[in-house]
Amino acid sequence: MGRIGFIGYGHMGSVLIKGFLKSRAIEPSRLILSTRTKGKLEALRDMYPEILIAEDNRAVAKAVDLLFLCVGTLQVKSVLAEIQDSLRADSHLVFISGGLELASVEACFEGPVTKMMPTILAEVLEGTTLVCHGDRVGQEARKKLRDLLRGLGSVREIDERRFEVGADLTSCAPGLLAAICDHYVRAGMRRGDFDYEEAQSMLSDSLYGTAKLLRENGGGFRSVIERVATKGGATEAGTQVFEEALPDVFARAFSAMMERHESRKLSTREQFGRG
Repeated sequence: MGRIGFIGYGHMGSVLIKGFLKSRAIEPSRLILSTRTKGKLEALRDMYPEILIAEDNRAVAKAVDLLFLCVGTLQVKSVLAEIQDSLRADSHLVFISGGLELASVEACFEGPVTKMMPTILAEVLEGTTLVCHGDRVGQEARKKLRDLLRGLGSVREIDERRFEVGADLTSCAPGLLAAICDHYVRAGMRRGDFDYEEAQSMLSDSLYGTAKLLRENGGGFRSVIERVATKGGATEAGTQVFEEALPDVFARAFSAMMERHESRKLSTREQFGRG
């Protein structure tokens, strides 16, 4: 694989690039980037002067074998139109935009296309990146991308029909878990003499340790519950409340997220003339 390009250095594009560089999955000299706001790249270029900053998106598209499109969902169509004549037919195009379907992008580019859903956890080289390949992506290209993404954590290839729920379990999960923990900490503060930072620190340590316990010892969530929630203890009392209240809360949360996913898909289908 030759040069690797990125168009867009926003929230997730910057996470991916920094993760690839941190893990050394990509050498800086192989990267070529473009973004609307060049000032965003100054700190990155100071740290990695070998990175090539392109004048425009077309220059990136011409130079690479693998191109990550990291722009907003509603910007994808205009960027594809801009670079269409610059992309080689064998260039592997990877987009990360939620709510955008493979069929829409494949209608604009005749080469291999992959849909990918990263997670902010790539910043610390953890989490699971979801991947869905179009039919034009060959086995060699699939392997090269999979090997590359393993520098950021786990990689899971799934069917596109499972992508939305998969994203809720991976990409959305850090924000959802943080929201749950925020409420948990605030409830604890109301019942005990702790400030927010102190309570958050203790719970963060517990979260990290629980994840490590699951990773190293296996057994799954139910096993941890059984080990901690001893009969007649405080944990058992708390988990019983969760068992009563949380199924409905999470059912509503998934329903709300799926409605948002479907709404975005309808918008992008209309934008790409597939409505």
